[in-house]
Amino acid sequence: MFDYCVVGAGYAGAVCARRLAEEGGKKVLLIDRRKHIAGNMYDEYDENGILVHRYGPHISVMNEKRAYEFLSRFTEWLPYLHRVNAEIDGREVPLPINFYSIDLLFPCEKARTIKSRLLQCFPGRESVPILEMKQEKDPVIRDFADYIYEKVFLHYTVKMWDLKPGEIDPSVTARIPVRLNYDNRHFTHEYQVMPKDGFTVLFRNMLDHPNITVRLETDAKDLFRADTEAQAIRYAGEPFRCGIIYTGALDELFGYCFGELPYRSLKFEFGTHPETRVQDPTVLNWPDDRPATRRTEMKRLTQQVKQGVSTTITEYPGGYIRGDRVWGEPLYPINKPENIRQYERYKSLLAQFPEITPAGRLADYKYYNMEATVLRALDVSDELLKTCAGEEKE
Repeated sequence: MFDYCVVGAGYAGAVCARRLAEEGGKKVLLIDRRKHIAGNMYDEYDENGILVHRYGPHISVMNEKRAYEFLSRFTEWLPYLHRVNAEIDGREVPLPINFYSIDLLFPCEKARTIKSRLLQCFPGRESVPILEMKQEKDPVIRDFADYIYEKVFLHYTVKMWDLKPGEIDPSVTARIPVRLNYDNRHFTHEYQVMPKDGFTVLFRNMLDHPNITVRLETDAKDLFRADTEAQAIRYAGEPFRCGIIYTGALDELFGYCFGELPYRSLKFEFGTHPETRVQDPTVLNWPDDRPATRRTEMKRLTQQVKQGVSTTITEYPGGYIRGDRVWGEPLYPINKPENIRQYERYKSLLAQFPEITPAGRLADYKYYNMEATVLRALDVSDELLKTCAGEEKE
């Protein structure tokens, strides 16, 4: 008999399972419909002996000590500074755009003028969002902002999210930084690391606890059903007496009764190259009208040394199609008002099922990064552990 059933073996589910098992002393059943643990973080060695991320590249960047210290229990880390270039008008320039990028994109005198005006308009700032620049009165700054908006952001976002320019949320634009210095790092987080032995090993260590039972190739609907008429969780017609941490999509949990929630998905094209190094940066972005968004050289990400061969992953975005062989993974919730309203209808059904706790990108319908997912799981498990402690006192 189990105290909790955790649906999904990604970060949200694995973190909750470990804490409930270890700190709460609970018997936890963790299930996943895939053949492996680690969710979208899953990695394995390919035929070239290169560790590859099967669901696209993932990087451990964190600012919160709590997240870093928790994960550090299950892996050794390798320091890693991520580098990303974008191909713009036939030139490769670092992202985010910075003074070095400006020097590469514009003739010497024009680049000098742009940098000078930026420093004059935004004294003491390390970076400025592109939307703020677009609102400046200085025509040099405005023209520069318009150029960067189109060349770096617009086409990339349109093909990534399948949105028309007018549908793009201004709050997204507001977050695009231009650095007022020569800092070429893609991230500025305090902790920038990669797990020494890969993400799958990290997850294997996290789930290695006597109170945790892992069952793969097991679908939640094979264990229980959310009966909205009876307002009860049932298995084979009988009450399902187990707390549930659900990290899947709520529309699926409730049988798509309000329609399918829209997501974006990705197609991954793995390439083998008979050369030691394929490209200069780890990731090369294509913010233009070609169908692919970016290409990652895997051994640069995992810091493997292997001569004469390299593996790349090229990503093609597309709409999620339930059950499709290529587009059947719901990876990115689409943050549009009508979609949020639809999600809230599903979330309202959870009030009928206090035994179900949602957590994670799909269950919360939010575009969490890795750190945000871990922190969300830590917060959720905090509340559940408090409940457990209260029940024991009673």
